[in-house]
Amino acid sequence: MVYTGEEGFDMRFSSGGMWGQAVYFAVNSSYSNGYSFGGAGGRQMFMANVLVGTYETRQSDRSIKMPNLIPGKQNERYDSIKGNTGGSDVFMIYSNKKAYPSYLVTYTA
Repeated sequence: MVYTGEEGFDMRFSSGGMWGQAVYFAVNSSYSNGYSFGGAGGRQMFMANVLVGTYETRQSDRSIKMPNLIPGKQNERYDSIKGNTGGSDVFMIYSNKKAYPSYLVTYTA
């Protein structure tokens, strides 16, 4: 499953994307519709609580493995990465415990 009870979403199910292997969250649900589950009878997507923390804004790069180090802070990385695609801001997290599904939304498009 893409989510588990104690870990939230599991990024091991990500095959990679525009910002590498991460768990991706869009600000606009209309963008996420293209990645929703379902067919003609209805679609489903999660509404999630996501801890973006201190994020860095980056251009897409499929080779990203984790956020960069924060300048001037010894061995401290950004918590997430923010990008923009398809008219929506998107946030990528690289740790399973930083997002948790709040609701499973079922709808027709």
